[in-house]
Amino acid sequence: MSRERLDIAASWFHRQEKKIDRVLFGILIVLYSVLMFMLFYWQAVEYQGAYYSDMKAYIQEIQGLESGYEFPYRLFFWISRLWLLVVSPEVAAAFSTMLLNSLAVVLLKYYMDKNLRKYAEESQVQWNLFWDGAVNILVFFLFFVSMYFGPKEEKIWGYDYIYRCCGILTPNPYWNATYLAVRPFTIICFFLTSELLEKYEERIPVRKALALSISLFMATYTKPSFTFILLPVIGLILLFRLLYRKFSNWKNTLLFGCCFLPTGILLIYQYLGVFTGSNSLGEETGIGFALGKAWHIFSGNIPLSIMLALLFPFGVLALNAVELRKNVQFRLAWQLLVVGMLTFLLLYEKGFRLEHMNFSWGYMHGLFFVFMVCGYQVLKNLMGWKPWIYKVFVLPELFLFWYHLRCGLEFFIYLYQGNNMGVF
Repeated sequence: MSRERLDIAASWFHRQEKKIDRVLFGILIVLYSVLMFMLFYWQAVEYQGAYYSDMKAYIQEIQGLESGYEFPYRLFFWISRLWLLVVSPEVAAAFSTMLLNSLAVVLLKYYMDKNLRKYAEESQVQWNLFWDGAVNILVFFLFFVSMYFGPKEEKIWGYDYIYRCCGILTPNPYWNATYLAVRPFTIICFFLTSELLEKYEERIPVRKALALSISLFMATYTKPSFTFILLPVIGLILLFRLLYRKFSNWKNTLLFGCCFLPTGILLIYQYLGVFTGSNSLGEETGIGFALGKAWHIFSGNIPLSIMLALLFPFGVLALNAVELRKNVQFRLAWQLLVVGMLTFLLLYEKGFRLEHMNFSWGYMHGLFFVFMVCGYQVLKNLMGWKPWIYKVFVLPELFLFWYHLRCGLEFFIYLYQGNNMGVF
């Protein structure tokens, strides 16, 4: 067979593999969306007197009723109001949550494919249907992984650790609609930010910079918790590079910083509205500073809670620490986690919302992206390393990931059965 015919045959097989991958992913995303819609609808109507979540206040906002809370971020509510012409407020809230959450899965699949295909090409690894399937599996698993927990009777290092998700925290809090709704925008922001961080000192692609600015604004207008941790991270990175290069890159630094200016102004406006004056109960509002004040409400041992939330990422970090130096995405995810953790550890809301632990959302965004880059790193290890290395590096990583996935599935089933999120 001639070289030309071999190329034609290879191209045909490649197209068929892409079709198969799209069909399989399409089936999975439909099944996942139906599953999620049922959970969100049951939460919206508090089916059988259970399925407690934050949905009730959101439904009141969608209807234009007084909910007792301040929600200066309106995008989720505006989207939900579009469906009120044909469905009930409960269905509208559930459908919007499902739609935006499933969009996050699609976007993560797109970026994972794009990044891993590039890595395979650079590593001279043939991309085939196996790797398509591996990406699909990883993407959906990332939306179920959760913190480690044991049964109520189990003692961890001498501590009675009755499971409280609010104490350990999870990358996938399926009881909060606005966190789920903002994830598609945060995924776009994460990948665009990491891409521009690699090249902004040489050149700034205008279209990608504009896309980042719009995505950041949309994220902040859906739930500001992600941009609340992203802006300090970017500010510190740009300042460090500016000083390191002795201001030689000041022009591109200023231009890149402008991408974050609209969302920064919106964030200030939102926080001035929420953290000044008094709340609906007449209590003073504002941001307080104290070590672990909100976190300690649900966790008697914060270091242990952090470890239980991050067993897999800590394992991957220990075995792939070099990635912090050479991989911008890997480094950015850990930087977001650290800033989110410090924010939650040091800040709290005054008034009745202290127990809501609203500064934990940034930490949970950090958890999600750290799990994501660590899962991505494991696939890179599987793709590029020789077989004898698997036993030393990849197998421990896979074991830890499986542990988080098992706990996450148990946690999700527990929520799906209508149980309270607070105590397992």
